[in-house]
Amino acid sequence: MEFRPIESSKVRSILENACDANGLVGFKRFIEIALYDREIGYYRSDRPRIGRNPETDFFTATSLKTAFAPIVLEAALGLARSIPFPPEELAWVEIGAEPEAQLFKNLENPFRSQTTLALGEILQIDEPAIVFSNELFDAQPFASVVFRGNSWLERSIEVRDQGIRLVERAPTSEEVTERIADLPNPAPEGYTIDLPTGANALLGKIAAQDWKGIFLAFDYGKTWHSLAFDTPQGTARAYRSHQQVGDLLENIGQQDITCHICWDWIIDGLETGGFDSIELESQESFILQRAPAFVKQAFEGDNDQMGALRQLIHPSMMGQKFQALSAIRTA
Repeated sequence: MEFRPIESSKVRSILENACDANGLVGFKRFIEIALYDREIGYYRSDRPRIGRNPETDFFTATSLKTAFAPIVLEAALGLARSIPFPPEELAWVEIGAEPEAQLFKNLENPFRSQTTLALGEILQIDEPAIVFSNELFDAQPFASVVFRGNSWLERSIEVRDQGIRLVERAPTSEEVTERIADLPNPAPEGYTIDLPTGANALLGKIAAQDWKGIFLAFDYGKTWHSLAFDTPQGTARAYRSHQQVGDLLENIGQQDITCHICWDWIIDGLETGGFDSIELESQESFILQRAPAFVKQAFEGDNDQMGALRQLIHPSMMGQKFQALSAIRTA
C-alpha cells in the first residue's frame, strides 16, 4: 500500500510519539488515537456528530428521539418487572450520549436519578440501575488481522516522513494472538477480520462495577462465525458527512471509524459478570414485542410517530441492521 500524506503536524507528532522502535503503531492504538486522543480525537471535538443535517456525519435511533425515547422507556419498565427493584429505586445510567442529547432529557420518567456518561469518561454506576447505551460498543477501538500465505497477520500503521500506510506483521499483542487461535486456518487469501476487542474490554469494565439491575444496549454486530466466515473484507468503516469513506487513514480525527461488534463476546462477558436472562434480538423484534403500547398509539393515527417508528423497525432501514441486547443481574 502506498503512503498517504499526514494532514497536519499535530496529527503527525501524536502518531510518531505512539510508534515503536520500528515506526509502527498497532492498529487498535491508531483507532484509539483517531477517536479519543484528547487533542485530535474525533469524539473529543466540540462539534455535532449525530443528526440529519449537512454538518453532522451520521444519525442513529436517538435522532428519532420523539419515538425512540418512549419506546425505550416502555421496554425498560417492562424489563424492570423482572427484578426486585421498583422503578423509583432505579438509577438510569446512559453511557455514550452526545452532549445535551440524553434520551430522556424531555421525557417524564419514574427513575430516581439520571446520569449521562460521555464516551471516554470514568465509569461510575450506582445501584440498582438500568445501564443503557445506543451505538456505544461499535465506537470502541479495534484490532485487525489478515490471512496471508499460510498464517494470520496483524495489521498495523507505519509512520514515515512520506506519510502513513497499512502494513502487516506477525502478531505482537496477546489479545490478537488469543483471538487468532480461534480463526479458521487455512482461510481465503486476504481474508480480513476486524477484531472488536475494545467493545469487549468496555463491557468488562461495565460488568465489573458492583451494581445490580438491567443492562440494555442497542448496537450493530455479528456472530463470531459470521465475522470469521462471512465478511472477507472486514467490517471496519469510516463515515463523514453521511458518506462512507473508503480510507480509514484519511481525515484522522475528523471522521468516525467503526466496526461491527461480536455479540458472542459481549454475551460471554455478561455471563462471566453474573448476568442472566440474556436476550439478543433485532431492533424490529425488540420494539414490536416490548413497546406494544407505543406501537399501537403510532398505528392509530400519529403520523409523526408512525414515520419515526417505521424507520426504527422497517427491515430495510434500522429494524434488522441494529440489534438489542438485554440482561439482568440481581445477585
